[in-house]
Amino acid sequence: MRHVFYFSPHQDDELTNLGVDLCKEVSAGSAVHVVLCTDGSASGVKRMLCRGDGCRWHQGPHTYTLDIPAFVAARDAEFTESCLALGVPRENIVISPLRAPDGALSADRAEAIMRYALMGYAPEDCVIKTLAPTSAYRQNPDHTAVGTAAERLKGEYAVSLLWEFILRPADLTGFTVLRPTDAELSRIKKAAAGYRLWQPERGRYAVGYHSVADEFDDFLREPIGIRFDE
Repeated sequence: MRHVFYFSPHQDDELTNLGVDLCKEVSAGSAVHVVLCTDGSASGVKRMLCRGDGCRWHQGPHTYTLDIPAFVAARDAEFTESCLALGVPRENIVISPLRAPDGALSADRAEAIMRYALMGYAPEDCVIKTLAPTSAYRQNPDHTAVGTAAERLKGEYAVSLLWEFILRPADLTGFTVLRPTDAELSRIKKAAAGYRLWQPERGRYAVGYHSVADEFDDFLREPIGIRFDE
């Protein structure tokens, strides 16, 4: 069995940055695992939800004061629903017990998360997939950390790195561009709907969409994956 481990820096990266490649692996019959590496707690959406002036998508003032555990739980619910929609079995959706606070993931911590997730699996049966540690523009440090850690493990595991969707280069020479089939696109749209779900009474606050709405919209207009050619 080929086990493919996607290491997602934040809740939403498994979709907008890794989702097309992930869908391809699901379609191919690989055993797909998704591991979340941070708690997502630093998002400015937490402040937006309680400041009382609302947003452009939902009616009425937003007066939802969430402590950090409640906010993280809301983000984790979105992540889990997204992974399920993309076709990942529930038992392969991993919120790492070693995950770092949002914005504080180091390459060492990311490597520890990877090694912990891979315990018990033969290296020859595993592929590590995550974001590349470099991009054309300034990259989130958590993204850089997972890519750097993955590169460290290249001597032990097969590693495949993907370019950040939102920071994709104008010249795609040297990359493989992945486009979803109709069935894969349906799964992607269902996953994205979970990040837009607004049901405060159920603890669902559309955190992912509030956080990076333009990125979600761009991705849904042109859902592609960008992988470094091996």
